[in-house]
Amino acid sequence: MELSKEQYKKALLTEGILKDRSLELLSSLFDAPNCEATAQQLSVVLGYEGFPPVNALIGKLGKRIAQHFNLSKDDIKTEFSGWWQLIANGKETENGFTWSLKDNLFDALVELNLLQEYELNLFPETLSPIEELSEGKKKTITVNAYERNSVARKMCISHYGAICSVCGMNFEKTYGEIGRGFIHVHHLFELSSLKDEYKVKPIEDLRPVCPNCHAMLHQKKPAYSIEELKMKIMKNT
Repeated sequence: MELSKEQYKKALLTEGILKDRSLELLSSLFDAPNCEATAQQLSVVLGYEGFPPVNALIGKLGKRIAQHFNLSKDDIKTEFSGWWQLIANGKETENGFTWSLKDNLFDALVELNLLQEYELNLFPETLSPIEELSEGKKKTITVNAYERNSVARKMCISHYGAICSVCGMNFEKTYGEIGRGFIHVHHLFELSSLKDEYKVKPIEDLRPVCPNCHAMLHQKKPAYSIEELKMKIMKNT
């Protein structure tokens, strides 16, 4: 059974449906590349040590929506089982079992502007907002949305640390507590040349860089490579 956009809107506006960290979960899945992510990826974004709490969040939210419409598990049963099926579709991928946000739920969230107050402060980027690239079938976004994507960004920083890959700048060491976790994330490939439904690979495609180096990387098109900019620094110090 598939709920309509209007049914999702009605449920989301009902008191008691959205609680705990429901909106944070939906915002993270909404922001993920093609609105797809694994529980482990979402746990990184939401700050959990493992994925079980994410499974619980999506399952409980689905169950509250099901109860609102008096649905049973038999009503939503597919090849999989679980209340999460009212929130997302699921499939096995190379990254593990992956959820993709339901299209009608996506549309309901957009029309209700429910995620507006949950936009993450991902720090201002330096790229031009003129170029646009379609990410999946639903969203048309500016190119630096890939670099600002909350799931991809946090996975990149989790792997490499909040340290500039060019100059080694660590904002926490320099500024103390206010600098903790502050860093830009740079895409290694020219985004305008990529296919519409390109899926970013956070560890392979992204690197943390400080704002100064990020600006310098984009002083030409295509951008300088990390190694090219490192060489420029070495020649001038």
